[in-house]
Amino acid sequence: MASYHDTNWNHLFERAMRHWEEYCNSSDASLLDQAIGLMEQAIPLIPEANLNLPTVISNLSVFYHARYIGTSSSDDLSRAVLRAEKALEITPKGDPDRASRLTNLSNALEARYGTGERENDDLNHAIAASEEAVSSASNDDPDLYAMLNNLAKQLGQRYVDHHDLKDLHASIEALTRAEGMTPETKTGDRATILQQLGVRLHDRFLATGDRQDLDKAIQTTRSALDICPQSNKDFWTIASELGNRLGARYTITWEQQDLDEAIRITKKALDATPPDHLHRPMILADLSNRLGYKHSRTEESSDLKNAIWYCQQSLNLTKDGDSHRPRRLNSLATLLYRRYLAHRDTEDLTKSISNMRKCLPLTGTGHSHYAGWARDLSMFLSHARDENADESIKWAKIAVAKTPKGHSERAAFLIHLATGLLKRSPKDQARSKEYLLEAFYDSACPIGDRLSAGRHLLLNMKSLFVQQDDMESAYRVAEETIGLISLFAPQHLQNEDKQNVLTLAVGLASEAAAVALAIRKDTADALRFLEDGRGVLLGSLYDLRSNIETVGQQYPDLASQFIHLQQRLNTPALSANDTDARTAGISGGTAVLSTDQRREAGESMKELVATIRSKPGFEQFLLPPSSSEVLTAATEGPIVVLNVSHLRCDALVIKSCGIHCLPLTQLNYEDVERRSTKLREDLDLAWLWDAVVGPVFDFLGFNTTPLGNQWPRVRWVPTGALIKFPLHAAGNHLKGGGETALDRAISSYSPSVKSIIHSRQRQAMGEPTASGANDRNLVLVPMEKTEGHHAHLSQVPKEIATVQRLGEEMHLSIDLPACNKNDVLASLQKCRILHFAGHGFTHRTQPLKSSLLLRDWKDHPLTVQSLLDIDLASSPPFLAYLSACGSGLVDHEKSVDESIHLSSAFQLAGFRHVVGTLWAVNDYMCVEMARLVYEHLKRNGMTDASVSTGLHHATRYLRDVWARSVNPALGGSRESERPGKYYGPGEKKKSRVGLEPLWVPYVHFGV
Repeated sequence: MASYHDTNWNHLFERAMRHWEEYCNSSDASLLDQAIGLMEQAIPLIPEANLNLPTVISNLSVFYHARYIGTSSSDDLSRAVLRAEKALEITPKGDPDRASRLTNLSNALEARYGTGERENDDLNHAIAASEEAVSSASNDDPDLYAMLNNLAKQLGQRYVDHHDLKDLHASIEALTRAEGMTPETKTGDRATILQQLGVRLHDRFLATGDRQDLDKAIQTTRSALDICPQSNKDFWTIASELGNRLGARYTITWEQQDLDEAIRITKKALDATPPDHLHRPMILADLSNRLGYKHSRTEESSDLKNAIWYCQQSLNLTKDGDSHRPRRLNSLATLLYRRYLAHRDTEDLTKSISNMRKCLPLTGTGHSHYAGWARDLSMFLSHARDENADESIKWAKIAVAKTPKGHSERAAFLIHLATGLLKRSPKDQARSKEYLLEAFYDSACPIGDRLSAGRHLLLNMKSLFVQQDDMESAYRVAEETIGLISLFAPQHLQNEDKQNVLTLAVGLASEAAAVALAIRKDTADALRFLEDGRGVLLGSLYDLRSNIETVGQQYPDLASQFIHLQQRLNTPALSANDTDARTAGISGGTAVLSTDQRREAGESMKELVATIRSKPGFEQFLLPPSSSEVLTAATEGPIVVLNVSHLRCDALVIKSCGIHCLPLTQLNYEDVERRSTKLREDLDLAWLWDAVVGPVFDFLGFNTTPLGNQWPRVRWVPTGALIKFPLHAAGNHLKGGGETALDRAISSYSPSVKSIIHSRQRQAMGEPTASGANDRNLVLVPMEKTEGHHAHLSQVPKEIATVQRLGEEMHLSIDLPACNKNDVLASLQKCRILHFAGHGFTHRTQPLKSSLLLRDWKDHPLTVQSLLDIDLASSPPFLAYLSACGSGLVDHEKSVDESIHLSSAFQLAGFRHVVGTLWAVNDYMCVEMARLVYEHLKRNGMTDASVSTGLHHATRYLRDVWARSVNPALGGSRESERPGKYYGPGEKKKSRVGLEPLWVPYVHFGV
């Protein structure tokens, strides 16, 4: 029979548990207070031998811990620890409840450690209790996954405090076990475990630099977000962490997909964060940072506008005294500065400087970001009034002085200081050269910074080297710069990302080649620099010997090493306000480690490239074409590489007997740049003849108009802004006398010598017989009307009908696929000639997005990128005739070295010949040009020579019609030849009717 005391304590215990349950449902603190009071009354009434005593004491520990969470009372937390210790003390080993009591003690100790008091080595004792709990629990214990999660959390905290990798590895192992045994119904717990696993994997990436851990961290955090309801209180935290990790990976790989997802996920995190939440300013700042990255890539003003708005909101919510306030002031200042550069609104610049003047006093000079912020203020001041020049230099010197040698950011600070000194006295210029050379040869700094230093050295060649008679040093810089370019765009990047990265190297190859020519090095050296430093993206696709995927087919281990080392070498340095870069593990705190790793990676890359080149078939890996290959490419006519640089301008004339340098003394960089900005409006074909084409033809002996069919051929490889110019149309067309390119030779274009070599190496199709042609089609794609495009191309039906009639007379089967991306691409598999008549779109800043506008152009555009993804080389089509505006145009100054446009994309896809255009073309002229070209093909057969010859004679004929109309002294013109026929209704009102040479923009690419 139960005693009075037994009955009384049990009654108190039951009442306490009812209050606890009611508290858990209502969060009414008074209920928790009552539960604790009843438990304290019950415990003294329980005999020590009663087996329920440990349970009651353990529950009381839990109650005190719960009240501590609500009140932050250290007394409650101490009582929770004491009660948990007592409960464990009287629980024998082997008791099935011992594991749960160990967990209670562990949680209480962990909480006390987190208060900052950290008494009696609380965290170590907590970990020991969790380890015992895990080891004592059975494998089928339903709470084992939670015990493992507790242990992992505590091990992770000890790693954060003491940086012992053993703790980090153990934490990841425990979380991996916990994730594997969490019941599917416990989605909330599963999301928490996955989130913590993502945190620890990211910590290990920061510690070791192993990219696989960052990739796994992203995968696990994404999985956590997928199963976490948006209404869950932890949703914003998980989303924010995923955005941070994607942003971190973007700063390493520069892959657009990561940046786009980071922005989308961070917006989700922001939407889920309460307006008054402590972390809302942080998420606003992260979103601003990523939109700033996007603007750097796209140059879309809306991205910058949004980045500034989110940054301002973040700053508005950041209180005075908050440690994050200086960083957010700097972020806003930087974004406003970028808007100033875009629009030259001095108010933006004034605000940038003002924000930086507020930022710097908030941090001590020993702050890890002080040097970077000092550089930023210097940069902003350098654009202000002249009286700010000395202050700008002062802050630039502070940035360098605060950054020790070997630090990954020192090179960037040296470059900035050097550029400021370049504008000053000869003594300052000498210092500038020293600083730039230090940055350039510092193998510890990112390749991008080294290329930037090389750019400043090469662009200031005259003041830094020529005037000091130090051209041998200049040559060493040029050679090293070209070597860096080939390593700058990792092979693993998608083409769009690689093209974006390579904009940072634009123009360097031309400057390096000019240095080689200036000191009278072998002309082949200059050509090597141009081939190695230009067209890197297309070159990597053209030259299978240098494609790491090809290496991987025979030597997968070497290919894997190469990709890994490229990733390490391209890890950028941290900018002071760059939260994503800090998340990527490249903050000032890890500078020594990353410096050592980068230097080691640089040496390893040199050894690896040498190893790959030692393998049979890969002797030319990452090297330009051999001399014999270059000379062989010129057997059917000279190749003329036109180099435009700040130092000098030259034509490298490649003939089968050798390579010759022809200085172009009437050509200069500034003139080419100026004329290229308004090329069509102020087209000066006579200047182009006098400065470029005429001297080249005189050198080649092309002095008269050939008789009969013995026309010489020349293949132009222009560089820089000269790629926009119609070299084939140069001349004095209205004077008579044959001083024009059209009257001396047949012209073709190519982005590089390498592409000519590659085209020649493809199997020639030969001249088809009438019967043999029937197995390949003439694919016709008419786009008279394009949704969303205002211009109606009324002459497209006539053009297509003309081409179809001539194609049938050439015994070609006609294929008229549906005018959408998939059907057109599918038709190319059995295509001999593709003729597109419609609108083309040239994307100014992202040429891989340039496209032919089909019916589904809004949702599924046929872009340059989609053409690079196909390969028709096993059965190459003969001709792509692109009767569309700007199909051979590169419209952005940062993309001229890559020559990425629709025409080069069709050529790379496998077409032997491409007819394209340099700018917008006239609808009526397109009909005439196409008719004349196809009539020539019909008469002369589809040979390699017939395309360029046909386009040449068609252009020459239409030029003659235009010239006789404009200048009757040349022989007058028949009414049918008047240029007015090439203008549509209403166009004759234009002032330039009859004057604009509409025949100019048509060009040939191919062998």
